[in-house]
Order: sequence, then structure tokens, then C-alpha cells
Amino acid sequence: MTTLIAFDLDGVLYSSEPFIADAYREAMAAVNEERPGSFARVPSTREILDHVGWPVATILARLFPAVAGAAVDRLQAATLEVICGRVAARAGVLYEGVAEGLRALHQAGHLLAVASNGRHRYVETVLATYGLSELFVAPITADQVGSKPAVLGGYLERHRLSPAYTVMVGDRASDVEAARVVGCHFIGCDYGHGHRHEIEGAGPTVSRFGEVPAAVAYLLHA
Repeated sequence: MTTLIAFDLDGVLYSSEPFIADAYREAMAAVNEERPGSFARVPSTREILDHVGWPVATILARLFPAVAGAAVDRLQAATLEVICGRVAARAGVLYEGVAEGLRALHQAGHLLAVASNGRHRYVETVLATYGLSELFVAPITADQVGSKPAVLGGYLERHRLSPAYTVMVGDRASDVEAARVVGCHFIGCDYGHGHRHEIEGAGPTVSRFGEVPAAVAYLLHA
């Protein structure tokens, strides 16, 4: 039986924490040049990270509830441009053990997928920058299909997979919900951007990425 391991991206494989506040600052400044006064305050890194894992429209609506919709729409485009540039410049980081762990899972015969609320260009930029694209099936992203459960379900449908042989690896409540909706296994990452209460009780947890292969083996062969 074919097995699929689906990974959230931010807080599981990759962290934008080193640059995310500066990226927002740059993108907001660009929008303010076009639309003076649209954004008065740059959110802190922690404020931004607390929302990472949700679709970008949700993140921006929560961070800037009083800002006009046209300015927020422009910021969506500006943040994508700036963030992808920072990713390509390797301003962020892969978590320790990610490259080795992914290669081990791939060599063991598992299909690997990214199940993220991140936009398609962002997902592809992260994978390409770190030489990981060849390890993953072609990405399905939330900006294409609407939600993380739809992303995960899209992989199951496209590859004709069973939820019983699928594992979602994530650090946020949105990852737990996606696994629940499709009925697959879940592994919680207790080292990322999320909070422990978001993943508690949903499945085994790991404190570093290097523990993921063993957790996968436990779930799929229990």
C-alpha cells in the first residue's frame, strides 16, 4: 500500500522567523508609498508568528482589521514578493535534521507532500532553495483549492491513497483539523511556531524533526 507523509511547511520544515518582521516592514513601506498612510504600525515577529499557519488573507485580516481592503489586497501581493526574495536569499532556516529526515523517508518509499496554507509560489520557492523539490510530489496549495483540508484531500484523491496510510505532520490547530477532516494520522511538532495546546492529544509529538521517521514508522506499522 502506498503511504503519504504530508508536512506543514512553516514551523515544521522551515522557519521564516529570522526575517518575517523585516519582510512585513518592507512590504508595508511599499504599499504606503502607493497608498500613503495605509499601514501605521509594523506587527512584532511574535504577533506575525502567532498567525503563521493560516491562509494569508486570514493572517492579514487579523493583523490589520481596520485597514481598507484594497490596501490589504496590495499587501498580499507585496508580502509574497518580499518573502520569496528573502527565502531565495536563504534568510530563513530549515530546522535541524529536515533534509536528512526527508531523504530517509523518501528512500523508505513514502510519498512526501507539503500540506500548507502558504501560497504556491512560496512553497515552491522554499523547496527549490534548499534542493528539496525532487523529494516531493507536485504541490497542491491552499490558494489553489481553498483550505488545508482540501489540500490534504486533494493529495489523497490525486494519488488514490487511503487515509489509513497517510500521516499529517504539523504544529498548529489547522494541521490537526486537516488530519481530522480527512481521517488520517497526525504527528505534532513541538518545536515550531505553534503552541503545545494546539496539538496535544491529536497524536504522538516530537521535539525535533529527527524524531519524525520513527513516529511515522510507529503509526503506520502499529
